[in-house]
Amino acid sequence: ASGGSGGNTSRIDSQTERRICSAVLSLLDDSSNDVQTVAVKTLSVLLITVQEEQVVEIAERLCTLVLDQSKSDLRDVYAIGLKTLVETVPASMGNIVSQRLIGRLVDGIHTNSTTQKKVKSTGVSSSAEDKNSEEIVLACLNVLTDLLTRFGSTANSITLQHEPLLNVALSQLASPRPVVRKRAGTTIGVLATVISDTLLHRLVERILDQIDKAEGLGKSGKKRARKAHTSDYQRTLSTSDLRSADTRSLIRTMCTVSGTVGHRLNQGHIDRIVPIFLRFCDPEDAVTGDDEDYDSDEIGGDADGMAGISEEAAAAMQVELRESCFAGFESFVLRCPALIQPHLDQIIHSSLAYMRFDPNYQYGDEGDDDEAMEEDDEDDEEFSEEDEYSEDDDMSDEEDDDNWKVRRSAIRTLTSVVEATKHDPSKLWIAEYAWRKNSDKKATVAGALVNRFKEREENCRVDIIECFTRLLSFTVSAASAGVLVLASSSSMDDDALAASGAVVVDLRSNVSSAIVKASEKQLSAKKGGERSKSSAIGLMSTLCLAPGGIGGSEQITSVLTHVKSILNVDDDSKMRRNSANSKSLKLEALCLVRIMVSCKKHDPTHIKNALLPILLPEICQCVKEDWYKVIAEALRVLLEIPNLMILGSASKPEMDEVANSLYVAIEPRLAEHDLDQEIKECALSASASLLSVLHASLSMEQKNRIFELLLERLKNETTRIAAIKTLSKIGDAAQSNDDLDLSPIMNETLGQLALLLRQQSRRLKQTSLECLDTMVLCLGSDDDVDMDDGLFDSVLKDLGDIISETDLHICHLSLSASNSILKARPSTGPSVKNHILPAALTLSKSPLLQNPALSSLLVLLEEMTASKAITFDNLRDMLVEQIVFNGSKSSKQVISNLAECIATIAAVAPPAKQNTFIKNTISAIKKSGDDNAQTTQLNLLVSGDLGRKVDLSSMPGVADSLQQIYDQAFGSSNEDIKHAAALALGRASVGAIDAFLPGILTALEKSSGKKQYLLLSSLREFIHCYREMEGGNLSSSVPLILPHLEKNCGNDEEGVRSMVAECLGSLACLEPKMILPVLQELVTRDTPKKVVVRWTVGSAVKFAIGGHISPNELAPFMPTFLGLLQEDDLAVKNIALLMVYSAVHHTPQLVVGLMKEQILPQIYELAQLNMERRIDLGPFKHTVDDALPLRKAALSVFATCLEKCPSSLDIPAFMPVVAKALADVEDVQLQTHTIVISMCSRHPIPLVAAADSFVAPLEKTVNKKKGQKTGTELERVYEWIKSGLRVMIAVSKLDGAMNNRKFAEFVDRINNSSKHGPFLQAVEDER
Repeated sequence: ASGGSGGNTSRIDSQTERRICSAVLSLLDDSSNDVQTVAVKTLSVLLITVQEEQVVEIAERLCTLVLDQSKSDLRDVYAIGLKTLVETVPASMGNIVSQRLIGRLVDGIHTNSTTQKKVKSTGVSSSAEDKNSEEIVLACLNVLTDLLTRFGSTANSITLQHEPLLNVALSQLASPRPVVRKRAGTTIGVLATVISDTLLHRLVERILDQIDKAEGLGKSGKKRARKAHTSDYQRTLSTSDLRSADTRSLIRTMCTVSGTVGHRLNQGHIDRIVPIFLRFCDPEDAVTGDDEDYDSDEIGGDADGMAGISEEAAAAMQVELRESCFAGFESFVLRCPALIQPHLDQIIHSSLAYMRFDPNYQYGDEGDDDEAMEEDDEDDEEFSEEDEYSEDDDMSDEEDDDNWKVRRSAIRTLTSVVEATKHDPSKLWIAEYAWRKNSDKKATVAGALVNRFKEREENCRVDIIECFTRLLSFTVSAASAGVLVLASSSSMDDDALAASGAVVVDLRSNVSSAIVKASEKQLSAKKGGERSKSSAIGLMSTLCLAPGGIGGSEQITSVLTHVKSILNVDDDSKMRRNSANSKSLKLEALCLVRIMVSCKKHDPTHIKNALLPILLPEICQCVKEDWYKVIAEALRVLLEIPNLMILGSASKPEMDEVANSLYVAIEPRLAEHDLDQEIKECALSASASLLSVLHASLSMEQKNRIFELLLERLKNETTRIAAIKTLSKIGDAAQSNDDLDLSPIMNETLGQLALLLRQQSRRLKQTSLECLDTMVLCLGSDDDVDMDDGLFDSVLKDLGDIISETDLHICHLSLSASNSILKARPSTGPSVKNHILPAALTLSKSPLLQNPALSSLLVLLEEMTASKAITFDNLRDMLVEQIVFNGSKSSKQVISNLAECIATIAAVAPPAKQNTFIKNTISAIKKSGDDNAQTTQLNLLVSGDLGRKVDLSSMPGVADSLQQIYDQAFGSSNEDIKHAAALALGRASVGAIDAFLPGILTALEKSSGKKQYLLLSSLREFIHCYREMEGGNLSSSVPLILPHLEKNCGNDEEGVRSMVAECLGSLACLEPKMILPVLQELVTRDTPKKVVVRWTVGSAVKFAIGGHISPNELAPFMPTFLGLLQEDDLAVKNIALLMVYSAVHHTPQLVVGLMKEQILPQIYELAQLNMERRIDLGPFKHTVDDALPLRKAALSVFATCLEKCPSSLDIPAFMPVVAKALADVEDVQLQTHTIVISMCSRHPIPLVAAADSFVAPLEKTVNKKKGQKTGTELERVYEWIKSGLRVMIAVSKLDGAMNNRKFAEFVDRINNSSKHGPFLQAVEDER
């Protein structure tokens, strides 16, 4: 066929194609349904193979058949065929097909519209004719919806018909047929995504005008109706035709529109929509059977609107009307969170009221106490949960209504509110609403939800519990992020917390107990559904993550008792059929128990005292279940119990009993082979926990049996990694417990681990090395364990083979294991020297060597020296020779590493050796001078590193000699020697403060320029090294250092100021109470050099935040430091932005509360600041943008906020900034591309709303011309283009983005462009 693909090059002439198409179309009239089905399938193939002329003919023929009044029997088949055509026709033919169909479909709706017939016809149509017309209208609306969905944003023929399409769809909302109204609403919803803003505004206004004419429901509706009649309100024809059914359809349509294009609605639309919807959801009309002043007539609707229909039909219409309104609220809250904010309280109030809307049922317990958070004695209730649900069976048919649908939609609205406020849900715990009719008592959203757990309809009950679970989960997450504080202890000073500005949510007093009681009520309900029980278990699992968990001993015992009823399986067949004992529920119950035991939010003694007698036998029994998930989860619970016994201070008899029970449960699963992998791994983990903690309570026979099974699993390919991890855990325990003897398995274990080191799998090597390190440390002295003499030599040889700079982590683990072997068995020194040392020396001269591999190397060399595996002199000479053997000039990193290695082994040498060594080092420095720069650098750094570990002032004359050498080195012509001397002086000062620090400060006072910079480098190194020391206290030296740093804050040299800033930042981390007030005073001091001083202070604060200064100490000073954003100087602004970036990245709680007032306005301004100027360079001119660093820094802050504290951002307000940044210079564009792609998963709705503003800059980027560029410059252009395409692809995949006509056309142009094809393919290949 002509349009076909693949290797078929034959063509069928148009006449044959027409005959084939006609034949297939004729088969649609076949009497056999099977033939009709095959014909439709054949059409889908023909449409992508035949020529455009034939496709158009097929479309017109099918459309004619659909509109034919005489083809009612086969209309469904024709409609399916036409829908298939719309869905499968090639995109290139979309415009012509739409052009041929759109007008005929609109005419078909007009011609067959029942409402039109009633206006034009004077006769009465038969029901058969009405049904036939209705089917045609429905078919036309269906096809129109599909056309709009596929081609609405790209076909010009549809764009020209937007207004007629809108008019005809709106006309069908007044149809007496519910199905037509519903289908028309769907069509309007799709049409809303592609019409212009002008038409969308007109659509919303027309719908709202019609809805506004309805009086409402209940009391408020009657009042409005009376007011309208007394004022002689004249109704037009369209108004008199407006029925409750029409109102319902209009509201449902409005909800559909807001759900699809909510981001395009403006504040005016929302301000008008919400009050109209609230007219139908007035809280005054939300009643229950418990309300004393309840009058059934109050909930009646508009008498005029409901005239002529039955009471049941009127009630059903009211239910659907209110349900539609709440669906609209849900859509507004999720789609337009910023616009809906002024009305949020009203929506919450109405939702809380209708959450309990149940006029035909009395719960019987709302008379005196509505506060969910108040204590109430469940034992004194007049009826039980069983009685409550059993009453449902006694309800008459008249009472069995659909009001639960209203309650469910109100609950879903509350769930959307919870979702919208997930970053800061404190309002839902604090703000109170009068949610009961005619009641002065108020409740919070959280309290109202808990109080409503008694809901009789399970669908609603489950939604309520899940809504509260989400709220609790978001609250715990917000507390972790520092947005609010969860009070957990009665001793906590809430007043102090409130005074600090933190929002305190108190779960201590009775919130937790109320939640637990309400959840237990669901678990104990004999007639409650499994979904309710599952939701209650999920809620308690979430509560375990909050401070205080589920409560004290009483609550824990009660919860575990209810869990026991779920886990306990009775032999009685009736009980077996009970849903409470279903496998999934049992699994969830076990998960709850595991979380309770492991969350560390409960008193371990309470958990232990309740768990052992109540639940332990049932958990052990669950290990014998059939379903692998239940078995695995039961084993995970058993894994946590040994630690619980220790934390709960269990007695020896209790430990013995528990250990035996766990062994009996775990051993069979550990021994079986034909099991699911998850069970095998969980059994290994459980056995590790049992043996590590309760080994003293196990018999020797039991321990040996576990060891035997562990070795068996170690040799099995599928379980060896899990077995290695198990042995590692047991080995860790054996190091701290002398009574856990691993000697029975030591030889075989080490042998197996050595074999595994030869495998290619990196993961296997890594776990084997970690286990080997742990197991070796469990060895006692040489005589304690009978070890194979050749085993360690073999292991060390394998370890030496994998020490390489190509994988530094494996290298670190190998060195660590080698050191552990040497430490545990000093007799292996020769083997370590032969197999490990050569590889270690090679590694020492690698420029890639750094922590933790460097740390492991240092520890190994130190142990080799201390254990006399090699003499100090020999090892020192070998290390020094690495510079010579390196051939070419060694890098600074290599020299630094070698110096640290030499200093490390010198620090453990005998004092006499140290004295000789340091004197020789001093002599070597004097001799080599600038002639042998690398040797001089090495010796300088060695002296400094040794000074960190040893007090050089205790060696006669050494400190003075070194001070003189360092001073002379500052005058060297070699920059590397100067730098090495500065570092050495700072490091040597750590071990001998009194000997070196005064000299540094004195010289700093007298020097200037380069020497001043070097001295500050020494001071910075001194402070940095002191910070790394455990327990280091520099408070006595800070008063000596601080004046010199203050003096140089205004130094003219930026390099000097940077050093001062680093010193101040490091000191602030050590002594925040002394340094921060000084920085605050400096930033507010008005001096001639205030600009550079403030730059230095901002930089110091940035370094302090990066150095993890205490947030509590810094927080009071942050508003002052953020004032730097207001400075006029660009450099100060830039450093202030970098300070904010550091704060957001490391400790976002520092700036979250200040974001809205102090930070965001400046971010928005600086991200768009442009300060270009031209510099005349003679033959040519150069353009410089002084604000470019500010724009880049501002975008960096925004990108980090998206990840760390998204709740503090106003995303829609930032979209114009993003659009402008997409058109900026290359670096800013690439940065913005990354931001947009990350936003696609986090904030898709604002991106979709702003998609059209991205088109121009993205199109310019992806059409970037390469010009005369070659090589790396050309590659950079190509990467730039691909980056823009990644953004286009990411945004195009967002729901609703392709409904934006401008963006959709852009995507279509790029996809059809031949020059972009290779780039698109390259982007696709990256996935």
